[in-house]
Amino acid sequence: MVTVNVRFIANELTPGLVSGEYRVGEGSSIRELLSVCESACGVSIPEKNLKFLFPLFNSRPVTLDNVINMDGTLHLCRVVVGG
Repeated sequence: MVTVNVRFIANELTPGLVSGEYRVGEGSSIRELLSVCESACGVSIPEKNLKFLFPLFNSRPVTLDNVINMDGTLHLCRVVVGG
């Protein structure tokens, strides 16, 4: 098991999710970690919102399919769009 400090920065995309420490099995994906967060908080991230999330794990950009192999910090930010 690994412990990840999850910070929900884009609250409008992740309504009802609470920042904090979550535990997930080593080798789990970021997407699986989000499922753990959803279960713990009793809410779900709308599927349409996932494409607007910009995840950073230990200050490095990752995708929702990246695997977590160590303790760390996950920031879920909003993708910046516009011109």
